[in-house]
Amino acid sequence: MTWTYDITQLATSPMMQVRFRIGDTLSTEPLVQDEEINLAMAQRGSLIGAAAVVAHAIAARFSRLSDTETGNARLSHSQKAAQYRRLAVDLEALDESIGGAMPYAGGISRSDKRSREIDPDRVRPSFTRGMTDYPVAGGQAPDGGERP
Repeated sequence: MTWTYDITQLATSPMMQVRFRIGDTLSTEPLVQDEEINLAMAQRGSLIGAAAVVAHAIAARFSRLSDTETGNARLSHSQKAAQYRRLAVDLEALDESIGGAMPYAGGISRSDKRSREIDPDRVRPSFTRGMTDYPVAGGQAPDGGERP
């Protein structure tokens, strides 16, 4: 298990961006391992969504611990759990408000267009170019084949 944070990689490393979002930037007090962040990024389609998953995991970790009091010192794990739960909810709302997914514009490249046209799981469009080229009843071309 590893823990890494390098502020110089913040603009280019998704791992560093997730750590930054959840505040896990102190090597002396690591909250989650790199492998846990990698799992969250694999589960969610966005960095903010991954940060929300990690924040929920941190909240769950603190929820398992009991609050302690020794003399004048008090260690409140329940308060930390509540704060990370709120952070997770805020991150989920932010992720939802910005879409959480990248927009896609199809048909820009020929290879992309062709791969989508031959995808057997693709729903056939109701209207296509050339659909009235063979106005034969039943929708078949003169050679007996199916219309394009």
